[in-house]
Amino acid sequence: MELSVLGPAGTFTDLAAKTYINKQIGQEITIDYFNSFDAVFNSVTDDNLGLLPLENQLDGFVLATLEKLKQHPISILDEIEVAVNFGMVAQAAKKSDIKRLFVQFKTEGQCTRLINRFKDVEIVTTSSNIQSLNKAVNGNFGDAAIVPETEVNQSGLSYKVHNVGDQKDNHTRFIVFNRLKPQVIQLTTQFKASLYITPPDDGPGTLYNILGYFVKYGLNLISLISEPTKEKIGVYSFCIEVSGQPEQQADLLTVITELAEKSSVHFLGFYAFNRKEREL
Repeated sequence: MELSVLGPAGTFTDLAAKTYINKQIGQEITIDYFNSFDAVFNSVTDDNLGLLPLENQLDGFVLATLEKLKQHPISILDEIEVAVNFGMVAQAAKKSDIKRLFVQFKTEGQCTRLINRFKDVEIVTTSSNIQSLNKAVNGNFGDAAIVPETEVNQSGLSYKVHNVGDQKDNHTRFIVFNRLKPQVIQLTTQFKASLYITPPDDGPGTLYNILGYFVKYGLNLISLISEPTKEKIGVYSFCIEVSGQPEQQADLLTVITELAEKSSVHFLGFYAFNRKEREL
């Protein structure tokens, strides 16, 4: 079995993939690295899995992942949470030597205090933390990068600053998925489930009425994210995460059936929810 992830090796996504694989006792899973969200989703099959970042504690949801979830017929199987911390390395003797700083697009929102101190430094956004590292290592004097803390001492660069994230207790949540049709699963703990709901219009009380279905069956709302349908400005889909007891999986399927009478519903599957619940 293959697990498709955003590459290259050494990223937090890579760490999440290895954490997931270590949980799968008795299964042989190899990691396949891709350079885009599209490539990861397109490589996933009934048997081959995908893993992508969904949410960071400081910087919120990953819009690129949400967009693909809305478009693709996939089933979320699990979620992995990993600790995230950053350092900075540079081809420099001192801070004032730094003229250009490479930083991954989500990392930028998690290291704002450091970045804001560089008033006259060019900030260059990259697609991965390892790409940031490579650009600094292979660049010119004055180039710097924000990188995973684990890479700071391995970079070979003499200028180093540890723990530059806005918060030490920072985590990113990743999801594992395949293309099998979502179905009820056997659980000994609470379940978690995700779904997209696109109402036919945006009239008064639309969202209130949608949420009422979950209240009716005692399902706990965890998160709610509005996503533009791209049909026109002001028309949205709602990505909703809920949780419940194992036996309430049937209740959620009933909710989906009732919602589908008036709205478009894209169900993304049941999976185990082992973390402490966060109520909206």
